[in-house]
Amino acid sequence: MTFETDAIRITNLEKRYGATVAVADLSLVVPKGSMFGFLGPNGSGKSTTIGCLTGLLDPTAGSIEILGEKFTAESAPLKRRMGVMPETLGLFDPLYAHEFLGFVARMFGLDEADTRRRVTDLLAALDLTDTRKTLAEYSTGMRKRVAFAAAVIHSPDVLFLDEPFESIDPAGVAAMKQWLRRFTEQGRTVFITSHVLETVERLCDRVAIITKPGKLVWQGDITVLANDGKLEYEGRGFNSLEALFLHLTGERYSDLNWL
Repeated sequence: MTFETDAIRITNLEKRYGATVAVADLSLVVPKGSMFGFLGPNGSGKSTTIGCLTGLLDPTAGSIEILGEKFTAESAPLKRRMGVMPETLGLFDPLYAHEFLGFVARMFGLDEADTRRRVTDLLAALDLTDTRKTLAEYSTGMRKRVAFAAAVIHSPDVLFLDEPFESIDPAGVAAMKQWLRRFTEQGRTVFITSHVLETVERLCDRVAIITKPGKLVWQGDITVLANDGKLEYEGRGFNSLEALFLHLTGERYSDLNWL
């Protein structure tokens, strides 16, 4: 399935913290309707890039377009069309799950009937129906599920997920994958970061890989792997996303001989 409009267009994006460069001259296009994996080693600038794309951070330079419109931190109408699951989760710990999700739904303009229905549906689907615990008392996996529910409750057009599957049990991950596939089949877009490369390989159709400091080194269609093809880079073919990733990022750890 193809779609005419790009969901995200990043041009020469740069983010600095004083003399430290977190993202350097990043340009990227994410097609509408794609499941887009955004990969890189720790500290490479993935979360910083998502922060810029969602208005949590102001870029030092460059431009961002979301759904064909210029995006800045003040772009409230565009923000209402986006769902965000940040690395920090952004939960209000004193609240119960139903209270927090109801608050988020109303912030996005859902009426009371839709709010009640969607909160009830999400709590049941994500096994969050225990009303005796506040968010502060939830396990890490449960907190992740609440953050995911908050990101999708308003049916956004573009969904940003920063390490969404970490600490979630296999059944929960399988359900989330199914929902995300349905999401993109409807022409909406998922922009996802994850260190679980096998999951990205099976779930995503396109991938970009960055290295420190936020420098793009590869992007392309990874669905060729499902058809016994290879990912090409400088005349070499790689049989898996992991093999390509390790080659590009140069991630090597010294051996601990005493173990």
